[in-house]
Amino acid sequence: MSAQDSAVASATTIASDCYICMQEGTPSRPLLTPCDCKGRPVHRECLARWQLHQSGKSEETTCRFCFKVLPDWRPTLLGDSASEDAGPRPLLAKVIFNNQVHILPILPGPEGKAEFKRRVNELFGLNNRMFDVNFEVKVKEDKYSLQGLSAYEAATRCAVMSARRDSTEADQLPLEQQQVDGTGPASAGPSSPVSV
Repeated sequence: MSAQDSAVASATTIASDCYICMQEGTPSRPLLTPCDCKGRPVHRECLARWQLHQSGKSEETTCRFCFKVLPDWRPTLLGDSASEDAGPRPLLAKVIFNNQVHILPILPGPEGKAEFKRRVNELFGLNNRMFDVNFEVKVKEDKYSLQGLSAYEAATRCAVMSARRDSTEADQLPLEQQQVDGTGPASAGPSSPVSV
């Protein structure tokens, strides 16, 4: 085999691997080419996780090399209902500042983000100063750290879907496991285990 044939064979092997996880495509995890870049196949899940890490930046929605619009990451990581808007539903976020823990209600969307900024400034006496924030979110079984206030929308979207999933799992418990001492339904989920 000539050096040129070897280079072609090597390039073919590389092009059949996901450029993020370096694993091959399979029938259950096929590779796709979501943009116009040549030789950059990727698993849909790998691209979606990468986009989540880029939340709030242009790379979340656009390829940084060819500038083609990328597929939405939310249905892949959060499920088909990720595009549905069930209306504003307050969630609780744990905010840690100078080793003090505070629980704040949060809402998705621009109004929710503005209210979050206002509450943090008020709570910690920041007088409308800029502040750095890291959001820790859980998607399915994976945990992610999203950096910057620009990641607020992605973080709240993940929190909403996680709360829905926890609620659905609780609803699927047999009736006798949902009741505690005959007092009626109990909220089931990781934060409030049900003992029978």
